[in-house]
Amino acid sequence: MEFRLDILQLLVVFGAFQGIILAFILLTTPRLKKLSNTLLAVLLMSFSLLNLQNTVQRCPTDYCPDWLVWLPFFSLTLIPISLYLFLYYLLAPVQKFDKRHYVLFVPFVIELVFNVYRLYIGTKSGLQDSHWIHTIQNVIELAACLATIWVIVDGARKLKRYETELLNNFAEIDDKNLTWLRHTFIGGLVLTSFWVLTAILDFFSSHVFVSLVYIVWIGLSILILWIGYSMIIRQGLLETALFAVAEKKQRTNNNSELSAKTDDHYQRLLHLMNEEKLYTNPNLNMTLLAEHLTLSNGYVSQILNHKEGKNFFEFINEYRVKDVKAKMADPAFDHYTILAIAQDAGFKSKSTFNAVFKRITGKTPSQYKKELLV
Repeated sequence: MEFRLDILQLLVVFGAFQGIILAFILLTTPRLKKLSNTLLAVLLMSFSLLNLQNTVQRCPTDYCPDWLVWLPFFSLTLIPISLYLFLYYLLAPVQKFDKRHYVLFVPFVIELVFNVYRLYIGTKSGLQDSHWIHTIQNVIELAACLATIWVIVDGARKLKRYETELLNNFAEIDDKNLTWLRHTFIGGLVLTSFWVLTAILDFFSSHVFVSLVYIVWIGLSILILWIGYSMIIRQGLLETALFAVAEKKQRTNNNSELSAKTDDHYQRLLHLMNEEKLYTNPNLNMTLLAEHLTLSNGYVSQILNHKEGKNFFEFINEYRVKDVKAKMADPAFDHYTILAIAQDAGFKSKSTFNAVFKRITGKTPSQYKKELLV
């Protein structure tokens, strides 16, 4: 009998080994020693081993011994657990694991006990193929994929809130932005919805939709590998205290701190911008601005929202673009490059400058400069 893997199975196996290698890199590379990365490695490993198990179970029995087919070296419940904890410790980085989170592993322990029973007792008694064994497996899978959907939806909300916090606290967010991760979560939500569909079909039907199952798992593998490689490539943003924004979020009523002195504070704010040109500081953030005003971050944010209808990112960068436009039109700056003028105005990132300038003026910086020369 000739043993062959079709293209879908080969893709699953390839992705599984990629995941195992990537998990090993995350766990053994010193510069990647982060609790969030460790949990990401657990996610990669559990997903990769699950994919290998799914492929092994569909191999001809002549090529796969029973102990390999039934070996409980995978876990469905670890997928939502590790995904949730990865995002939690990514947004709130700490050095130690919170003991309260150990309770989240209860479903994993239950699943592990069930798999051990299926292997060591079910095999001997001939019950491994019984209806109730398969029913429990289906229930576990359905519960795991529904839990994964909840984690993805909740995670996307947290990432959206985080993006809002960035815009309220920083004028440069290119090296802090997690929009790519939120978009990945949205893609994961679509694929996980198909996973729910396959789990339901498997629960109510004896027919296994193999092609659909493989497509779902290949898609999810790609997304998880994308997260893994992206976290390595973007590791620089984890080496600073940027994520402290999520922890320091201040919950205040929109008008709770606004007072009769608000107008005075607002005039002081305008003075800092128009006269002292504080916006030209490339490291300016909400905390630094609040220190200059001797106010809280939350109060300054409310003033901006109440008086300007803008977040910190919009407020500061509009001043910077106004500065750039004025210098572009000034012959004294003709020997400066556009990028040099942007940096002089406080922009640190070329990509942020180009994006903000076009959003405000409707033109790229080079187009705007050419029109001035006409």
